[in-house]
Amino acid sequence: MTAVLDSVRHWVSSAEEAMKRVLRQARARWRTVDHLGRAYIRYRDQRGDRMAAALTFYGFLSFFPLVALAFAVTGYIVAISPQARDAVAKALDQLLPELSHRLPVDQIASAKAGASVFALLGLAWSGLGWIGVWRESLRTIWQGAEGEGNPVVNRLRDLGVLCLLGLALLASVILSSAASATTHAVLGWLGLADVTGAGTLLRLIALSVAVVADGVIFLILFTTLAGTKASWRHLLRGCLFGAVGFETLKIVGALFIAHTMRNPVYASFAVIVGLLVWINLSSRFILFTAAWTATRRVILEVDAKPPEPEEDTASPEQTKPPEKDS
Repeated sequence: MTAVLDSVRHWVSSAEEAMKRVLRQARARWRTVDHLGRAYIRYRDQRGDRMAAALTFYGFLSFFPLVALAFAVTGYIVAISPQARDAVAKALDQLLPELSHRLPVDQIASAKAGASVFALLGLAWSGLGWIGVWRESLRTIWQGAEGEGNPVVNRLRDLGVLCLLGLALLASVILSSAASATTHAVLGWLGLADVTGAGTLLRLIALSVAVVADGVIFLILFTTLAGTKASWRHLLRGCLFGAVGFETLKIVGALFIAHTMRNPVYASFAVIVGLLVWINLSSRFILFTAAWTATRRVILEVDAKPPEPEEDTASPEQTKPPEKDS
C-alpha cells in the first residue's frame, strides 16, 4: 500500500513539474500568456479569493435593498409607463441569469411604500459598506496606499459612486431596449423581419450594448475606487477585457447556477445559494480584471512614477540670499 501511495505522489509531483515547465515556456514565448500569469500572481498574492468572500457578504446584503428600491420606484411609475416593470426585470435578468424569475417582484412592486423605506435604510448601511469594501479591495489589488481622509467626505463619495453605478446599469437597460426596438422596426420597414439571421442580429446588437455598458461600469470602478494614477485612456483596454469577460461569465455562470439550483440539497433555499454563487463568481472575476489591468506595463510605469514636486511660487526677492553686512 505504501508503495502505491509513493507512486501516486511521484506521479502527481511529476505532473506538477511538467505543468510548471510548460507554463514557463508559454510565458516566455507569448506576451499575452505572460500578462495573464502576472495578473494571476498579483491576484493570488493579494488574497483575491478572501476579498471576494467579503465582497460576496456585503453584496448579498445589498442586493435585496437594491431590488426593493428598483421595484418600489417601478410601482410608482408603472401607471405612467407599463414598460417600466419589464425594463427592471430585464436589468435583473442581465445581472442574475437564471435567478430573476424566481424573485417575488410583483409582491415587491405592490408594497412600494414599505419597500422604499426598507430599501433606503438597507442601502444606507449595506450599500455604502459594499462600496467601501470595493475601494479597499481594488486598492489592495492595485497595491496603492489607502488614504484615511474625512469619513463624512468618504461616505458622500461612496454614495456618489453607488449612484453612478446605478445610473450606468439603468442606461444600459434603456439603450439595449432602444437599440433592439429600433433595429426590429427598421427590419420591419425593410421587410426583413422574418429573414433568417434577423434574430441573431438583434441579439448581437443587445450584446454589443451590454459590453459597452459593462465597460463603463469597470471604468467607474477603476477611476473612482482603485487609486491609480493612470488616466482613463490607459484603463480602457482593461475595461474592455473585463466587459467581454463578464458577458462570457454571464453565459457560463447561467449554466453553472442552473446546475447548482437543480441540486435537491439546495431545493428549499435555491435562490440564496444561486445569489451567493453568482456574486462570488462576479467578485472574483472583477478583482482578477483589476489585477490584469494593474499589471499592464504602461499602468505599472505610470503608477511607479513619484509625485511631481510642488512648484516654488516664491518671488525672486524672497529666494535671493541675504546680503552680508559690510
